[in-house]
Amino acid sequence: MLQSYTKNYIRIYFWQILSIVLNLLSLFIVIPQLSSQPGIYGVYSICVSAIIFLSYADLGFLSAGYKYASEAYAKHDRNREIDIVGFICFILLCLVLVFSGVMLLLSFHPEWLIKGINKDGNLLIAQRLLLILAIFSPNVVLQRALQVIFGVRLEDYIYQIVLIVVSICKILSVFYYFRSGHYDIVPYFLFTQVVTTIGLLYAFYLTGKKYGISLIGVLKKLKFSPVLFTEIRGLALSTFFITLSWIVYYELDIYAIARLSGAQAVAYYSIGLTCLSFFRSIFGTLFNPFSARFNHFVALNDENGLRSLYKTVLCVMLPPVVFPIVAVVCLGKPFVYSWVGTNFVDSVQIVRLLVLSNILAFISYPSGMLMVANKNIKALYFLAILQPILFWAGIALLFPHIGYFAFSYFTFLSFMVSGAIYLWISLKFLRMTALTFLRTIIVPAILPVLAMLLLLIPLSGYLPQEKNKLSLLLTISVGGVAAFVALVIYYFTSVIFCGYIKNIYYKFVRKG
Repeated sequence: MLQSYTKNYIRIYFWQILSIVLNLLSLFIVIPQLSSQPGIYGVYSICVSAIIFLSYADLGFLSAGYKYASEAYAKHDRNREIDIVGFICFILLCLVLVFSGVMLLLSFHPEWLIKGINKDGNLLIAQRLLLILAIFSPNVVLQRALQVIFGVRLEDYIYQIVLIVVSICKILSVFYYFRSGHYDIVPYFLFTQVVTTIGLLYAFYLTGKKYGISLIGVLKKLKFSPVLFTEIRGLALSTFFITLSWIVYYELDIYAIARLSGAQAVAYYSIGLTCLSFFRSIFGTLFNPFSARFNHFVALNDENGLRSLYKTVLCVMLPPVVFPIVAVVCLGKPFVYSWVGTNFVDSVQIVRLLVLSNILAFISYPSGMLMVANKNIKALYFLAILQPILFWAGIALLFPHIGYFAFSYFTFLSFMVSGAIYLWISLKFLRMTALTFLRTIIVPAILPVLAMLLLLIPLSGYLPQEKNKLSLLLTISVGGVAAFVALVIYYFTSVIFCGYIKNIYYKFVRKG
């Protein structure tokens, strides 16, 4: 069992690395093309962020259902697993249809959402983008069902391969829709939605062939279940409250900026938000397999095994979280300028702050998963209340003085405060003192981070800042080399990380 799941981790991360490369290509090919017209790009960013908003439209039942579906899979109860998938998809579909109706209404009145849209000539574009969003919103239901089906089996890599093919199609389409003399953002957005739908349908074909769980089979179970509602609602309601809190805290900032400062400000802020979303998507994929495994341990009442895995996750996940973030923060100016140009000077500080806000993600992600797995509802509620209050109080205080920059400052502060709470929860679960945690988890990372700072801070002033792919590639390469050097140093400074890598080596290399 352990060796099998370790193989699955390796497969997931192998394909995830390819996905990360493609996401980078997407960012560095698509965004420079779109950002050449900041006003239109601001409108497009609002639509894209609305798609992200859909991920929260399940009233908490998706996260709760994922936990119970994982436990059902661990106990080999296939019927219960499919019943749970159908139930949570029904809840999600109901909310998605409401969202779709709202987007349809806004497509007739974009001025309700975007300040000054009637004056800058982008009204028709906004209407069409919002209409496309309304039509394809139900894709989210298919995405979430597939994430549960593949995720509880720790076979996310299969779904990831499908998404990689979809991403390649999207990237290649940029050269057609944004070629010389053409800026066809509406057809591009439509194409991305169509190709995503095709990919989702093919993924369901694979689930039917591999697991006997077809799209038709899920649709037959797409119904409300009073029994499952009663069982899941306790955890779901707390998760829903967290979802509402997260929306208020995290997903409304771009709409607030649109109303308060206009589409141009949205374009500048969206550069940082794009980077933050990119890191969030990476971290979500990296940590997701462990979420399912946490639920397996809980289902089997193996607390010692869960505690051992949890400590390993903290050490192993520190490098992919911390080192890339340090690289982006140090190279923020050449990175932004070579990516989207010197016109986005306001985006440099925003990128640094929003990316740096995730520096404690190696603690917060597993800690959040642990709270859900153990149904630590009180802590979930406390964090859900604290974050939005701190964030919006800060915005109200600073926005009159520094404008939309206040959003990035208080995103960072809110993340740091919540990270400290997640740290306390981790210490309590691991039965560690703060000093032991520092010595075991944090101290081994100090030397690698110092090496990165000493290398990148002097080099940042010499890197080219012209907007072109060669300059961007050079900046990314320098950051990547520095992160790799830090990883090598961390191998020798962290006993747990070193042991984990050696274990993988002996299992998969020495044994063939």
